[in-house]
Amino acid sequence: MPKLKMTLVVIVAAVTTACATGPQVSSDAYSQGWRRAQVMSIGKDQLAVRSSKEDCRTALGADASFMRFAVASYSYGGNPNLREKRIVAIPNDVDVNVGDWVAVSITDCRMALKQLGTESKGF
Repeated sequence: MPKLKMTLVVIVAAVTTACATGPQVSSDAYSQGWRRAQVMSIGKDQLAVRSSKEDCRTALGADASFMRFAVASYSYGGNPNLREKRIVAIPNDVDVNVGDWVAVSITDCRMALKQLGTESKGF
């Protein structure tokens, strides 16, 4: 029985560590309104989502320099099961695909999404 308990502890620790080591938004970035989000769809002018919390295309205005936008889904309230969608700008020099993890600002629509990865230390 003690071997079984120890095996379970090791498995739980390994799974918890594996889940925590993925690309995350740092606590500083989180406090500034950045959230880890997953790209659900990418479009230009015709991107529409009925259930999106905010559409940042309207906040950017007609003279925005962004050519593409994405629907990004992020969790809120500290619960990964509570999800919101937000339409955010994609920088013209950034290559993102559906399913990619990015960082989005939930406080300022003028901020385009940022890629998450090993090269982005602030996120």
